[in-house]
Amino acid sequence: MDGNGQWITARQGNRIFILEIFSAAALFLPQTALRGNSRSAVLSVAAVWILAWIYVLMASRTAKGIPMERVLGTYRWAAILYYLRFWINAAFFYGYIISMAETYMLRQKQSFIVGLPLLVLAYYMNRRGLKSRARVMEGIFWFVLLPVLAVLLLSAGDLAFSEIWITSFQWKEFARGSLLLLALLHPIELVWFYRGSIKEGGMKAGSFLSVGLLFLGIFCAVLGSLGRKLTMMDPNPVMSMAQGVAIPGGIMARLDIFLIAFWIVGVFCVFSGYLFYGNEGLCQAFQTRGRIAGNILSYGGLFLGTNLLLDHWDIIWEHFNLFLYGNLAAGLLLPVILFLMARRRKTDAQKQ
Repeated sequence: MDGNGQWITARQGNRIFILEIFSAAALFLPQTALRGNSRSAVLSVAAVWILAWIYVLMASRTAKGIPMERVLGTYRWAAILYYLRFWINAAFFYGYIISMAETYMLRQKQSFIVGLPLLVLAYYMNRRGLKSRARVMEGIFWFVLLPVLAVLLLSAGDLAFSEIWITSFQWKEFARGSLLLLALLHPIELVWFYRGSIKEGGMKAGSFLSVGLLFLGIFCAVLGSLGRKLTMMDPNPVMSMAQGVAIPGGIMARLDIFLIAFWIVGVFCVFSGYLFYGNEGLCQAFQTRGRIAGNILSYGGLFLGTNLLLDHWDIIWEHFNLFLYGNLAAGLLLPVILFLMARRRKTDAQKQ
């Protein structure tokens, strides 16, 4: 990416960060927070905000002066491993988008009708590199977030704060809940791939503030509207909360359809991001051959495997926590190991 002049502005980089992290995690946040820490979940939501800042700071310090594309170009095995991991992650979000569309927007199962446009749009969004991708995400930033902010503001007037507040505190539950939420934020790993291509530096403090406030807003809106028990039982409590929100005066009875449509766009950004960065890794390691092979396997493989993926969707959903923890472990350990190896290699070369 860097070698192709794919520089992006600080605003574009920070908007990519907010869109990818928030869109991937917010729909699962309330029920995941309660699953890990049912009695003081709001503290875990606040703590993961700080953990995310520490993670990005660690990425910036560790990767200083060594772009990720150079690392993957040196260690081909790592490029292949990243490609496989990111393709699996993309498949999950691809299946989730189709599942949302079929549940809330389509009366019949029409997976290919939804899946094919998704793949075509993802390909055209990604084919010209990071700069083109950043421009698209910058353009849809407020298109995605404004409906979310509207729903949060309209839900604020009728919340049961007794459902939100802390009932008791245990360090073990707090740590488990915070770790599970950090795993939910696994697309934060993508920051390793684009932070070195931001002209004016890394992530701004305002981006972390925005993500943290959005997470707290979603958590409070859902728990304050539905309560703890219903949030735990509901497979999509964020959408259930949105179904109960209406514009004052009866101008519009339901906002959830608009929220679903806009949220699909946000999740699409995450899905297309995993395909993009996985293919870029192969391109750095294997040049043009890697890009061609990656595109064929990524987009063609997902399209051909659509029905197989959806046929096993219930099984995949049952193992959602394993998916999260696996991504957390790989996202924490693999980049650090790779960059330490790259730094040692660079130091050895300078001594010679």
